[in-house]
Amino acid sequence: MSWWRGLCLLVLLAGWVGLARAQAAADVPTLRVQILNGKTGRPVVNQKIILVADDGVPKDAAKHLGALKTDGEGFASVADVGAPLVNLQVFVEAHPPCSKTGKRTFALVKVRTAGVVSENSCRPRITLFPQAGTLVFFVRDETFVERMMR
Repeated sequence: MSWWRGLCLLVLLAGWVGLARAQAAADVPTLRVQILNGKTGRPVVNQKIILVADDGVPKDAAKHLGALKTDGEGFASVADVGAPLVNLQVFVEAHPPCSKTGKRTFALVKVRTAGVVSENSCRPRITLFPQAGTLVFFVRDETFVERMMR
């Protein structure tokens, strides 16, 4: 009978460990970045996104998350955003930001808690409301001159 009791304790212990791992996986902060065309409001699909920390270390997670590209709705999810990271810079391939100041840097705490929608000076009538954990970044297509300068 004691081996039966030991087996039951082992099963309970394995269940607790599995539950603890599931809880730890749920606590990993997920950041969603949506890239929208500021003139049309449509999602920018299948574009490479580069997220950079303030110190200049690339944070696009190519080392452990693979290439970060937007999906059919313009979203890209980052599952492993480090806690020491304070600000985040967003770069979209061949798409400058749709803001008068060219702002690309956003406070990560604000994105996690309340969400952030970037400025849209291309067509200010397109407005969105922020959602916690989501950064909406408005961009525009490069002009001919900007493409030639690359």
